[in-house]
Amino acid sequence: MKTKKIKILMGILMIALLSTGCIGVDASFRGMRDYVLSTTETQFEKEFEFSFGTVSIGMAEIALDFADTEEPIDEILSEIDNVQVGIYKNNSGKKNKSNLTEMNFLTDKMENAGWDCIVKSFDKEDMSAVFIKMHDDELNQLFVIALNNDEIVLVEVLGNLHKVIEIAIREKGLDFAMGK
Repeated sequence: MKTKKIKILMGILMIALLSTGCIGVDASFRGMRDYVLSTTETQFEKEFEFSFGTVSIGMAEIALDFADTEEPIDEILSEIDNVQVGIYKNNSGKKNKSNLTEMNFLTDKMENAGWDCIVKSFDKEDMSAVFIKMHDDELNQLFVIALNNDEIVLVEVLGNLHKVIEIAIREKGLDFAMGK
């Protein structure tokens, strides 16, 4: 009888995790992944993909309640709805020839899908871009694409990102440390 209750509890937990986006990435992210991977001349293979949904983020907030920090991390996390990450490794042995044409092609595709490019960086080895989507004049989606010879990293963040920025400015002002 006790074993049956444990199995039922585990089943409910798995359903809860799967239905809140806590394990796999969603179809939209997979579509963007497939598109980005198809634009490169090099063969990349999935190293891992994961998604943090509201349940995972809520558990992180609870864990942070015990952390000794003055940073408003729990307040920031309360504004995040979902984070999806994919890392893809170059297993072909060939160098990925990142080029400006490829970056412009990706940027055009993202902009045609309703994304605005706010940052683009390109050099011989690496290229990256940060895209945002607004809804009712509020920032609610962020997508990062970073490519180099060894890997491609994709990150999507959904939530009240305008509030995350407000919190950061409130806490740090506009005195952000900039790397050189």
